[in-house]
Amino acid sequence: MSKKMTNCPLCHSPLLITQYQCRPCQITYSGEFEQIWLGNLNNEQLEFIRLFIIAQGNIKEMEKRLNISYPTVKNRLLEIIRRISPSASTDSDFTDIFSELEQGFVNVSEAIEMINQRRKK
Repeated sequence: MSKKMTNCPLCHSPLLITQYQCRPCQITYSGEFEQIWLGNLNNEQLEFIRLFIIAQGNIKEMEKRLNISYPTVKNRLLEIIRRISPSASTDSDFTDIFSELEQGFVNVSEAIEMINQRRKK
């Protein structure tokens, strides 16, 4: 089965689900159905969330499992947050990065990289 479409290929607007069908029963349900927030994520992001839950939200564990840096884990989380909640204000506030720097989770160069990545988006 192919991945479901969430946006119009022409104008990129969100698609409205108007029909579901059960193949074995041959029953069709028509109406207007909302997509769940997971529908906004690609397969790589869904796998990241699955691992994040298994790691119980431990970013250091995610670093080990994916063999990526702490800032990369944070950037992937930020990307997912933007996809599931576009109105989330995460761009102009760097308090979380400064807190991580203060606690020793990241060094100065990693903090600068995180700030620069956030400014680019």
